[in-house]
Amino acid sequence: MPMQTFSQTATIPISITVNGNLTISDANNDASSGKNPTLNVNISITPDLGAAAATGNANFRIRTNRSNWKLIAQRTSEVDTGPTNISASDVGLLITTQAGSKANPDAGSLVAPFNTKTDISKISTSTPVNVISGKLKTSRERDNTNFNNYFQVNTQYSIAPDFFYQPGTWKTTVTYNLVSP
Repeated sequence: MPMQTFSQTATIPISITVNGNLTISDANNDASSGKNPTLNVNISITPDLGAAAATGNANFRIRTNRSNWKLIAQRTSEVDTGPTNISASDVGLLITTQAGSKANPDAGSLVAPFNTKTDISKISTSTPVNVISGKLKTSRERDNTNFNNYFQVNTQYSIAPDFFYQPGTWKTTVTYNLVSP
């Protein structure tokens, strides 16, 4: 008995949902896998008038396919084992951004007062503050490796030596969070 064909076509429904993703990774060891990194900045100074500022850097990368996002920051209260006489306003903060070769350099912009050199007292210990206002997704074209689609945030912390300071250790922790409002 010959085989009977009921139809020469078939319909297969396909449903694809793309969820928004927000990722922060370590810029120095970036494979987009080390999410929510802890980056340590240790600065040592010897009180000495006229010496150059001591600096330390912590750089991280942002990736998101959401067009509305923001980077916020909050700081823990200071711990001073000295007392060193250092205050948060003594620690300079310079934030800059850069974009990977397939990233959108206009994805976000620094919010005042972080759009110029400031100090970390501008990062509150009680409520988060806006650092970057994101208005576009971070990738401007397809990146099959997800390696070049980053929007990088470079942070530099500095303190100028002064004979006013006393030996000891001054600590605070700055936490950056990527959120979609």
